[in-house]
Amino acid sequence: MTAKTLTIGELAKASATTPRTLRHFEALGLIKPGRAENGRRVYTLQAISTLARIFLLKRMGFSLAEIRSLELKPASPKDIIETQLSLLSARKTVLERTISQLRTTHHLISDQLSGSESQIYDGPMDLVAFCLLLREGEAILERENIQPVFEKYFTAEEQMAWQTQMDRHFPTGDRTSYQVLWERLIVRCEDALARSVAPSAPEAQRLAKEWLELQKPLQDAVGPELWRKTGTMYEDMQDWQTPERQAPFSPEVFSFIREAATLLAGAP
Repeated sequence: MTAKTLTIGELAKASATTPRTLRHFEALGLIKPGRAENGRRVYTLQAISTLARIFLLKRMGFSLAEIRSLELKPASPKDIIETQLSLLSARKTVLERTISQLRTTHHLISDQLSGSESQIYDGPMDLVAFCLLLREGEAILERENIQPVFEKYFTAEEQMAWQTQMDRHFPTGDRTSYQVLWERLIVRCEDALARSVAPSAPEAQRLAKEWLELQKPLQDAVGPELWRKTGTMYEDMQDWQTPERQAPFSPEVFSFIREAATLLAGAP
């Protein structure tokens, strides 16, 4: 770093993000680095403010494509505030619905507890049933949030095929051993990224191999064409992720595994 510039690593650290994310933003035209004499990327201090604006707009619900449009044609503060109000209003609606459900259940349980002994009340079982209902409701909300993304990438028939496989491998009730394996693998990938493990490192190669083996049942079940479209959807996840609409893994994890898998495929 000079007095006026930052390297990509320094900018990533200053902005609490990763070099991979910065390269993705660069490819989308959101940030524009200069080049040092040795050809490496360098950024002015203004890039920190630009990234802060990008991340703020993402938290407000804008996609990266929309943020790029705003950068090319800046929106007025009024437009930005109206968008944020719409997002907060949607969150408020979800919260009010959840609060209403909890209050109704609370009243039902209170009535049962204060009723006659002839009323049957099994506290633990009722609590388990209620928790399952909550989890099912959360899953429904997640599907509603992700539905516009599915509609963009898949036909109605393809969506049904995917949903069948999701219900089989990732049910809304009890977690399957397959789901647990995915969750643990994603955590290990995130840990490797936090330790700056290179995609070419043996550890990354082992993670990529495990990832490929774990995804094979799904890949075989949906077929090559649907799997290709799924890959495209995840390649674009920076554009459609919002606080309410999240992929099961981060763009950084996806990029890390994809690069490691490519190196693994080319290994002798």
